[in-house]
Amino acid sequence: MSTLSYILLCMLVRKPCSGYELKQYINLFWEAHHSQIYTALNKLHEQGYVTVKIDPVHKQKKIYHLTEAGQLVVTDWFQEETNLPTQRDEFLAKVYVISLFNQEQAADLLQDRRHHYQKIQKQYQHKMQEYNLITDPTEKQKNLGRYLILKRRLMVCTTELEWCAWAQDILNRNQNQ
Repeated sequence: MSTLSYILLCMLVRKPCSGYELKQYINLFWEAHHSQIYTALNKLHEQGYVTVKIDPVHKQKKIYHLTEAGQLVVTDWFQEETNLPTQRDEFLAKVYVISLFNQEQAADLLQDRRHHYQKIQKQYQHKMQEYNLITDPTEKQKNLGRYLILKRRLMVCTTELEWCAWAQDILNRNQNQ
């Protein structure tokens, strides 16, 4: 089974979701296209790991529910050794050759990165506020993993923004030499 399939099952542990909702939740830590998600969900349904119900309000919307077999698969997968994360960051490749470019181009590269992380940071802060509004202890517990990921993502944004400011300072000092 693909890692994406396991991740989708993990998302459904918290609550039944539509494919669209799953895409939103997964974006916190995994990149997947809608077509990949729906293909994986169909396979999970065929394997008996999820059931599908039509939303009574929106007849076109399918809601995916985790089955007992699906929960067992998640439990087994959780016990397996976790692969190390992969890294693919085009920005860092450009930083590697930043000395080829003039001060303005280098500053623009860093500014674009800052804008990107400021935007993401605001989105995560909003999601964190949503979590903080949960008052039901059971619901809060169900969302604990999401909270931990949101907190990590916010910390990554903060660190990235600090690094951009530091890198800009280095560029400015090098220009003045």
